[in-house]
Amino acid sequence: MSTASSATDFNYVYHVSTLAGDGARGMTNGPGNTARFYEPYGVATDAAGNVYVADASNNMIRKITPAGLVSTLAGNGTIGYKDGDGAMAQFNYPHGLAVDAAGNVFVAEAGGNMIRKITPDGIVSTLAGNGNAGFVNGTGAQAEFNFPADIAIDAAGNLFVTDGNNKCIRKVTQTGVVTTYAAGFGFPEGIAMDAAGNIFVADAASFVIRKVNHAGMVSILAGSEAELNYVNGPGNVARFHNPEGIAIDKRGNLYIGDLNAAVRRITPDGVVSTIAGNGTTDFIDGPGPDSRFHEPSGIATDTNGSIFVCDVINQRIRKLQ
Repeated sequence: MSTASSATDFNYVYHVSTLAGDGARGMTNGPGNTARFYEPYGVATDAAGNVYVADASNNMIRKITPAGLVSTLAGNGTIGYKDGDGAMAQFNYPHGLAVDAAGNVFVAEAGGNMIRKITPDGIVSTLAGNGNAGFVNGTGAQAEFNFPADIAIDAAGNLFVTDGNNKCIRKVTQTGVVTTYAAGFGFPEGIAMDAAGNIFVADAASFVIRKVNHAGMVSILAGSEAELNYVNGPGNVARFHNPEGIAIDKRGNLYIGDLNAAVRRITPDGVVSTIAGNGTTDFIDGPGPDSRFHEPSGIATDTNGSIFVCDVINQRIRKLQ
């Protein structure tokens, strides 16, 4: 049975492996088992099966090919701000990523308070933000953010950004026009969008997963603002511990990187389960229930049904299939 079809089976047991990272902090390119990262927080995939990583404390965007080779897409490792050729570009704590249909990579630069764009040929530009921490709508450099954490993209190419310290979701058009789309969050971190345009947010500080519909109305899909815990079950019963990352598959299942050292799933009918990890911090590959993580954060899916997780403290990118 294939991964893609099996992943919809509630009883399917995922296998966890390490895609890249040897567990030590550092910056090393090459085969996945010898590559090194330093606090990889964000992850995204493209249609060709490449995996992109926001390597936050290395101030770089890394790329992992389907063959498992790690390279640097953009960033020279020096914290700062510089557009242009990817090898010379500078970032300040890149935290979240999204890839559009044309292969452009968009970066939520949490430390620099900007949204950056990397073209397929590696040219870096700034779409919105000016480096100042603030809350200002406007176009391009007029706009201000305060810890932009993650990005989702709709079919028209608009970006939706979790603006963590501003406790809201910002919308950024292809021309860099920034508006406020939804507000009233605790600390919105991960963001994902379904085919119908509904937005799902991992609201880390409120311990819940929220849904934002087309009208901008915000509701709680799963978890409770009143309790930080680790409980599976229906959405109103389930509990999370600072959910940081969120992704969606083509069947509408949501996957959550939860600070409980677990990867959680929410089915389209709202039932929460744990598909990997068990609440104990460690590093173990293997069947989902036996695997261990240490701060699973950014999370992404691909067209084959595989799930990629930034295992931040373990300095690794994990793969579930």
